[in-house]
Amino acid sequence: MRNKRPVVLLITLFLTSFAIIGALAFLSRNITDKKNGFTRRLIPSTLPFRKQVTFPVTINNIIGSQAGKLYFQGSNPYVLYTTTLSLDSLKETPLSVPPDKKIRSGIHMFLRGNHLYIACRNLPGIIDYDLDSGKSNIHTLSYFYSKETNFLKDQFILRAKDRKTKDPVFIKLNLNTDTIREEDHFSTKNGSSNFPTDGILNYDATTHLACYSYFYQNGFICMDTNLNIQFKARTIDTITKREIKVAHIGTSLTMKQPPQLVNRISSVWAGKLYLESMLKADNELPSDFAENTVIDAYSLTNGNYIASFYIPRYKGNKLYQFSVIDNKLYAVYGKTVVVYDLPPI
Repeated sequence: MRNKRPVVLLITLFLTSFAIIGALAFLSRNITDKKNGFTRRLIPSTLPFRKQVTFPVTINNIIGSQAGKLYFQGSNPYVLYTTTLSLDSLKETPLSVPPDKKIRSGIHMFLRGNHLYIACRNLPGIIDYDLDSGKSNIHTLSYFYSKETNFLKDQFILRAKDRKTKDPVFIKLNLNTDTIREEDHFSTKNGSSNFPTDGILNYDATTHLACYSYFYQNGFICMDTNLNIQFKARTIDTITKREIKVAHIGTSLTMKQPPQLVNRISSVWAGKLYLESMLKADNELPSDFAENTVIDAYSLTNGNYIASFYIPRYKGNKLYQFSVIDNKLYAVYGKTVVVYDLPPI
């Protein structure tokens, strides 16, 4: 009997472990297969691969292209990176900007002809750098902002706080008259802070519209460059509002816990919004959704949903950032940039 007890114990432990693993797998499958109440019009073919290049530096953002060159923003705010549209080589251009400890994070670069604009939220301000002369002009603002986009030479749309309610509003900024503050007339001012309506701001040169897509709820809005709302649109998911719990720490506000993202990053090109969704559709396989980044495309003329497609992982990693330029999709994976042909949608 004594000899049988260890065997019985081992068999019992084995069966118990097997049951636990099975239960966890069942629960995981149920969570993964959770129905979110919407479906996608998925393009069946994979993105046609064009080229892949790994650079010696980390790419934070693709600024844009002009004159046959592609411009990158890296982690160093004092260096501009350029390459050809086919990613043949990488050139570093040092920027003669006066060093400032505030110019470290919260940086977003924009290219407009020979002007490189360095939007620095922590300054707060915008640096106008002349790529031809190498001279810079720092425009310091009297208020902080959290989002920015450039639509013409010296002209921006910012997302800042209303001076009375502290709610977020959109502001039109002209660097030549930066003391004048023009605000929109459609943002809600109810003291709820920036968190519930936080998102990402883009400008589309084809429709001449600024597009703001939300992080924590479905939908996006489009406005013209005079801050007139053109339309409000819903994305295909069903998350109309996230419950954002805000905590007061001194004079500052912070989220008690970050809610689940509905949308993450986006890009606009030729009248379309390309938006990464963080929610699986009911007609998607869990494995497909887990192994790819799903992009939903919308029209910037009427807000209608068009179609969706997948951007595959690279060496097991999902993309960090992407941009659509001239019917090419540039996917950024740290130091690696992969170019795909954009599918006809």
